[in-house]
Amino acid sequence: MKKSVKLLSLLMVLIMALSMFTGCVTVENNDVTENADPFDMTIGIPVSTKDESWPDWEFALSTVVNDFKMFYNINVKFTQVPTEGKALKKFMKKVDSGKVACFFSDRQAFIDELIEEKNLLSLETLQGTYDTLLEKAPDGIIALAENEMAIKTYMYPIYGTFQGLYYNRTMFKEYELANPTSWESILAAVTVLKEKGVTPIAAGFADVGLEYMIDELVLSEGGSAEHSYQPSFGVVSSWERAINDIKTLEAAGAFTANCYNVNFESAVQDFLDGKAAMIVAPSTAFGGELPADDVKVVGFPTTPTGKREAGAFVGRLDHGFYISTAYFNSGDRERDSIFELMNTDYLGGADFYEIFKDESTFCPNPEYYADYKETKMDDALNALVSKAEVADWPMRDRIITMDTTVDSFRKALTGTPVEEALQAAADAEIAAIKAEEENAK
Repeated sequence: MKKSVKLLSLLMVLIMALSMFTGCVTVENNDVTENADPFDMTIGIPVSTKDESWPDWEFALSTVVNDFKMFYNINVKFTQVPTEGKALKKFMKKVDSGKVACFFSDRQAFIDELIEEKNLLSLETLQGTYDTLLEKAPDGIIALAENEMAIKTYMYPIYGTFQGLYYNRTMFKEYELANPTSWESILAAVTVLKEKGVTPIAAGFADVGLEYMIDELVLSEGGSAEHSYQPSFGVVSSWERAINDIKTLEAAGAFTANCYNVNFESAVQDFLDGKAAMIVAPSTAFGGELPADDVKVVGFPTTPTGKREAGAFVGRLDHGFYISTAYFNSGDRERDSIFELMNTDYLGGADFYEIFKDESTFCPNPEYYADYKETKMDDALNALVSKAEVADWPMRDRIITMDTTVDSFRKALTGTPVEEALQAAADAEIAAIKAEEENAK
């Protein structure tokens, strides 16, 4: 949100804030405290002042710096979050002691140690004290957080990525096609698009493109309950049906010619060039380079035998906000400043969206950057993540042997009997689990 709007929203509490934090008096538990002293609040961010993106971060956080100084008598400072070596150990000690109040980070190994030592605040504690913390976060983001206990417990989500079925709405309108939101509408679109000489679905199955398609179709067939599990866990049927779905689409001519020898990067370029009407991809595949046409994104539609929940999508919370327990428990002013910082006027707002928009990321509160949208795809994204009943993590983030799984799918799609191919994936999964258990010993 622009600073002017933020300042206006704070005018109503100006007198109270000044009396509480900058002098005069404040009444708390019937005690009178005069002349509150300034203190420092250090925030860890993913960049240093020498990084190319530092000016963007500096601008995004300038409102925090100015408002905290003006209203709370707090000096906000920044430090880079290291990733390894002595600097990392030093940083962890600062978090432990409260010298670093909070920090932005993805889910890295050092966070596990902070959690184990109980040096990070749980999100449940925050919500118990400040029950409106996530009230404006889209349902889809909440669903993602609930699917990952570590993030649900310790990370306040800031931004992430999503995947789905992207389609060129301009092309669909030109050929009078229904939006591809049902299995029937996709098959109908494939028939018409082929007749018009357009590749229906850009498919680069030589590498990661097949992973994305597997993600979508297993979710469409088995719902979130069966997504991300290997056949060895008793859900072979949904995986078999997903393979047959791909075969059905391939037989109908839906995919790029010779798709098993085409890489995903080439498929993305075909979609961007208007040579293909649809593509299954993650948002980061485009790097902000979406075509000028009206691009929409939906979760791959439920198949006739499928159990996909309404609006379900696959995504990942890439970055979040962690809080030092020591800082949060230092005192009322420190605790209040954390709550104010986590207010979505600051985090997940327009300025943060500007930093990450080229990666086609989503932020927790789309309402605050509604005026900054540059493509109609953003509107489709907001509809997807805000109305979703469930969101799940990509299988490749969960399964030890995803490469084996993809190879098994590829074999099943190119000649090997389905049961035999999936059994190979199941056997590899069991072997990997046993090896991991042995290494743990």
